[in-house]
Amino acid sequence: MPDNTGIYASFSLEPVEQTFLTEKEGRPIFADKEFVRIFIAGDKHTEVYREVTDNDKIRFADAYKRFKDGAAAREQLTGTPLSQWPYLKPSQIKELEAVNIYTVEQLAALSDTAKQKIGMGANELTAAARAYLATAENSSAASAFAAENERLKGEVSRLQEQMKEMAVRFEALDSESGGKSLGRAA
Repeated sequence: MPDNTGIYASFSLEPVEQTFLTEKEGRPIFADKEFVRIFIAGDKHTEVYREVTDNDKIRFADAYKRFKDGAAAREQLTGTPLSQWPYLKPSQIKELEAVNIYTVEQLAALSDTAKQKIGMGANELTAAARAYLATAENSSAASAFAAENERLKGEVSRLQEQMKEMAVRFEALDSESGGKSLGRAA
């Protein structure tokens, strides 16, 4: 399977005129066909738009599945939308979207060639995107540890309550037996 780093795809359903049937029926006849738009983040001049092939369905399986599940073109991309990243100004978001960069993950994975097309500040933006993603990853790990810690605290509390109940029952049994020890005689 080819390396798709920095290459993204969005799928769409488009009406395509069926020339033979149109001539036969004397009116326009259309059939829906699946199309794919393949683009490189950071390069607004390189884009492929064509009918979907079986290879496209395999190569971009995640995006194709989201398309089949009804996602719009932008929703087929996975990651944090640039608009949800507080680091960028609205004007920067528009500039990045103009060169097919829609997510923080795409920005973090930009090639040096794509960075040159963005111009000054591209290295800082990609470094900030990488740092943001690393922080988010560490934050999610910390959240998971905190949740596990709370779960374990609850378990310890439950076990402590169980031990108290057992101690009360043991004392009750001990007092019922007239103070005699329930242990074995030595």
